[in-house]
Amino acid sequence: MVLEKTFHLSVGREAKIIVRGRVARNRSEIVIDYEFLIREKHDTDFREPIGPNHPQYWKLKKSTPERSQLLQLEYSGISRKQIRDATREFKRAAGPGYTFRYQNEIEERTKYLKGIRVSALSRRMLSVA
Repeated sequence: MVLEKTFHLSVGREAKIIVRGRVARNRSEIVIDYEFLIREKHDTDFREPIGPNHPQYWKLKKSTPERSQLLQLEYSGISRKQIRDATREFKRAAGPGYTFRYQNEIEERTKYLKGIRVSALSRRMLSVA
């Protein structure tokens, strides 16, 4: 089962959370995994936040899969509240009778994740550009 949820961020960027659920062997448990993508104003398609030409790409490649997923989340600009909203919607769509387990405990590892914050001056500058 797959759920895609798109959020419009304050800096003119769109962020997409893809929540994937895989039914475990006992058929009453769903394992949840996330993917984070972004799209700037001038882009036509969504892409990963840290690509080969990003300054932190080396850190992404040296990290464990769990840590690299957290880096992608951090650089996407998605807040913890938005992750919870997407997860809640996925659980609602899956229906009752399932227990959920996370591939990587993202919600607990992102305790202080706030997303992108923009001041009034920055917002005016972005609207002019």
